[in-house]
Amino acid sequence: MKYQNLIPLLIVLLLLQSVMAAAQSPTPPPIVRKQLMLAQFKSRPVSRVDIREINLAPGQKGPLHKHPCPVVGYIVSGTILFQIKGEPEKTLKAGDPFYEPAETVITHFDNASGTTPAKFILNYLMDKEKDFIILLDDKEQPIAAPK
Repeated sequence: MKYQNLIPLLIVLLLLQSVMAAAQSPTPPPIVRKQLMLAQFKSRPVSRVDIREINLAPGQKGPLHKHPCPVVGYIVSGTILFQIKGEPEKTLKAGDPFYEPAETVITHFDNASGTTPAKFILNYLMDKEKDFIILLDDKEQPIAAPK
């Protein structure tokens, strides 16, 4: 009978020990959410996102092109010379985000290094579009849509 009286006390002591242990454990750092870019485009339906990895050899230049849908992405490695028609050239490095508006000519998406490959990830925000890219000739006329 003596030990039955100690059970509530033991429960309280175990709870206090748990609370003390939790109070002494280090709290994890807060999750940091840093906005890298905000891509704004006209309201449009997006029913699927086609995500692709693109690799460029050293010195390789991307073709003159446009997309039928908005495209957002980021550089994984290497350095890219990026230019939207009518805007200044930008040099993008690993970790940098970029945005290619729908139906806008991209004049440069080139590997800026002659010695190092480049890799980037593209997210095509698509709805009913069949093609994700339209290659253009030097007069900006469509010539092909690779698969």
